[in-house]
Amino acid sequence: TVAAAEAAIGLAILVVLFRQRQSINVADIGTLKG
Repeated sequence: TVAAAEAAIGLAILVVLFRQRQSINVADIGTLKG
């Protein structure tokens, strides 16, 4: 479904950010949620 695809993309973005920074700021998560 579209929702599942969006969730997968969101998780992929979080993984990329985590690998780049080794940490995810709350502000980043808030931005991703829109």
